[in-house]
Order: sequence, then C-alpha cells, then structure tokens
Amino acid sequence: MDFSSLYIKMLIFSVLLVIGYLAARKGYLSKDFAKSASWLLVNVLLTSSIVNSVLGARPDLPPKDLWFAFFLLVALTALLYVIATFCARFDKKETAPQTILLLAAVNTLFVGLPVVQVLKGSEAVFYLGISCVPYNILFYSYGIWCLTKEKSGNHVRLADMISPPLVAALFALVVFVFHIRLPRAVTEFFSTVSAGTVPVSMLVIGATLGSVRLTEAFLNKKLWLLSLIRLVLTPVAVYFLLRTFVSNDVLLLSAVVIAACPTGTVCTPVSIQYGYDPKYSSEFIMLTTVLSMATLPILLRALF
Repeated sequence: MDFSSLYIKMLIFSVLLVIGYLAARKGYLSKDFAKSASWLLVNVLLTSSIVNSVLGARPDLPPKDLWFAFFLLVALTALLYVIATFCARFDKKETAPQTILLLAAVNTLFVGLPVVQVLKGSEAVFYLGISCVPYNILFYSYGIWCLTKEKSGNHVRLADMISPPLVAALFALVVFVFHIRLPRAVTEFFSTVSAGTVPVSMLVIGATLGSVRLTEAFLNKKLWLLSLIRLVLTPVAVYFLLRTFVSNDVLLLSAVVIAACPTGTVCTPVSIQYGYDPKYSSEFIMLTTVLSMATLPILLRALF
C-alpha cells in the first residue's frame, strides 16, 4: 500500500481546507457559498463519484461477498450509534442528543471517499458509496429522534431519508449486481464530473468552518476528549473487532476509514433546525476535521 501518495493527498486536502477557511474568514466567500456549493457537491459531484465507482474498472466481487460487505457496513453504522449513545450518557442532558450525532454521523463522503480512492481505488469507493444506505436511514431516523424526543412539535419524515447519495448508492448496487453496461458518453460524464469531488469538498468544508474561531475549539477539553473517541479509539476498536473475520483487506480498510472520519458538517444545520446550540457542533466539526488530516494517515499506517 503506497502511503506516500496518501500523505501527499492529505497535505493537498489540508491546503485546500485552509484556503476555503481563510477565504470565508476574509469575506471572499460569502455565507451562501458553502450552502450553494454543498448542494452541488452532494447532488452532483459525490453522487457521480459513487456511480463512477462501479463503472470502468468494476470491483471484482462475487454476489456473496457483496452482500457480506453490505450487511457489515450496516452493522458498522449501527455500532457507531451504539458507541455514541453510550458516551452521551456521561454528557450533560442539554448537549447529549447532539453528542450522539457528533460521534456517530461521520464525514464519510467528503473526507473518507477521497482517502480510500487514493489507497484502494474503485472497490473501496464502492464500499463507501453503499455505506450511504444505512448512514442516511439511521441519521434521519434514530439520529433525528434523539434530537426531537425532548422537544414537542418535531417529527421525522420518511422523505428526509431520501438523498441523492442514497439513490446513487442504490443505483450503483443495481448496476453492479446485474452487470449493466452504460453508454460510453454516460460513463465519461460520471468519470469527468467525479474528478471535482475532492477539491470542491475540501473547499466547502473550509468555508463551512469559516465562522468558527480556532482558539475556542482548540482550548475546549471536552471537545478534545470526544475527538479522541471519534478519531482514534473508535476506529482502533473497529479494526480489532473486524480483523478476526474480515479477510478482504479493502473492505477492512474501508470500514476503518469510515470509523476514523471526522464529524459530518450536516450536524450543524440539523442542530439549528431542531433548536440546539450550533456553536457546540461547529467547534467539534472544526476540531475533528483539522485533526483528521493527521490522525487518518497515521492511524492507517499503524494498523495496515
């Protein structure tokens, strides 16, 4: 495994993230940029990357291995919520529901997908793509229920569970299972568009975090403890739990990357929507995102 390529990529990710952050702090990128660019990223670029993962150099997976991988990723997603719910029991009542989401809702597509793409290529991208299915279902069911159970007048809608990455992941599964061959013009489209996923995602993350003061996030001891759980202890636990029965190294690495990703930026707008303090979630997202630029490559090098 060529970790030198990963180090170079993480350096590039960090530079792009800093550019987005500084541009937002200086006012070169408006507050609406992150929102508009996030829509483009999620609905066009990321969905194209997921579909592109089963086109061209298709993952060579027997149906048995495919379904094993799918149910493993479902179990992994559920495990993240189990760990998060347990940790939140030791938190204050007013922030415990947010803590569950912050520890369980990881930034798989914005950060994890580019990382596995560098290390393992289309098969790993495919795994992260199909992980969108349990991710969206659990986030918009149990995750939102945690935020709403203490508040009246809020409810979870089935329509909220449907997202373009989820649809793309299901479409990719169909294409893969039934060996569907799409026209060359279509495959070229997805290949070309997906190339913009990495640079745009890093710029969007940086711009999204532009409203957060670094000093406040880095001086909060509670956030450091939660970051240790999110970025180090959880992925290490997942690695030692799975390596006993997962023989596919690509699947194992993909699962560990998912568990080692920083918190998803979606947690802040959801916190605002349901009446929670966005400062808490924004600072934690900032801290885990910055730290992951170092912890991800170090952790993967140590474990693999």
